[in-house]
Amino acid sequence: MSDLQAPSGRARPGDLLLAIASRFPACAAGPVHISALGDGLINHSYRVESTAGAFVLQRINGSVFPAPARIMDNLAALQAAAAAHPELGVRLPALAAADDGLPYARDDDGEYWRLMECIEPSRTLKRLDTASQATEVGRVLGSFHRLGATLGPDALAVTLPGFHHTPGYLAALDGKLANAQLDAETAAAVAFIEAHRALAGLLEDAQAKGLTHQRVIHGDPKLDNLLFDTDGERAICLIDLDTVQPGLVHHDMGDCLRSCCNRGGEAGSSSVRFDLELCEALLGGYAEAAGDLLSAPELELVAAAIRLIPLELAIRFLTDHLRGDRYFRVRHHGENLLKARRQLALVADIERQQAAIDAAVRAAFTRAH
Repeated sequence: MSDLQAPSGRARPGDLLLAIASRFPACAAGPVHISALGDGLINHSYRVESTAGAFVLQRINGSVFPAPARIMDNLAALQAAAAAHPELGVRLPALAAADDGLPYARDDDGEYWRLMECIEPSRTLKRLDTASQATEVGRVLGSFHRLGATLGPDALAVTLPGFHHTPGYLAALDGKLANAQLDAETAAAVAFIEAHRALAGLLEDAQAKGLTHQRVIHGDPKLDNLLFDTDGERAICLIDLDTVQPGLVHHDMGDCLRSCCNRGGEAGSSSVRFDLELCEALLGGYAEAAGDLLSAPELELVAAAIRLIPLELAIRFLTDHLRGDRYFRVRHHGENLLKARRQLALVADIERQQAAIDAAVRAAFTRAH
């Protein structure tokens, strides 16, 4: 059942959402108004307004996350760590308890719902316009990684198995390509990916060699998942924490940089361009906040990770296109192919500036140290 549908004979969607919201005492004291919030690719979110204030209600997508309770356990552990280390300045949306004391409620279909603080005043940005905004993004991500390092990866459960395992995504694409008939645009995207096949296993190989190791990561620190103040100048916090789990910080850094530094914007216009000035500023903010978190061998992997993540995302978009758009929400068939092509164009532009990006990484962390 989708968030906006109710089976025949059941309550209307609005009534269903009101019934779920009323399970949380924090917003059950007075009249409640619920409206759709955001345009996430996986979860539907809702803004809940009550006499007690504003909240965010979300259904955890059980078709994507096999063990939703693990997400809530991870968030509780992360919030405890943030409370224990106020010097890191990491803000997280507070979770509200349901009427049984648990940090979630379940509906009649067994789906998990959570209610969180709506951080206000705040806003998201469609794109970064200044270097100072990019510095702020880097600062928030670096502080988040510092917080995660106080926990260690064993403190959290894996919520999304195989996430950011690029060789696994590539194998899934290979499976869909077997005996497939491709149009010219799809064939061109496949050819580009094939030419970059060696890049797919870079981070897994580095981990196997002991050059890097797992830490607590956000998993999806794209621009859409960052809250800014109302002026759009100060970054407040990362949101959408479903993918917080053990992983490699390079995945976070690559995802954040490919999202924030694409002048075409996260939604993806035709003017795909990787902005070196924003990259330099974001890396500088990250390095200042993260300090000596990364070893010298790990620093050598940062620039490659900036290429890897848009390649990985293109592989995922293309695979979903070939599967008939079963994972990412799209408005029409062909949208996943278009998104894949834009990510590949971003990879190409990053490669054209690779020497300058390498220098930017060295400069940022040299200044920080």
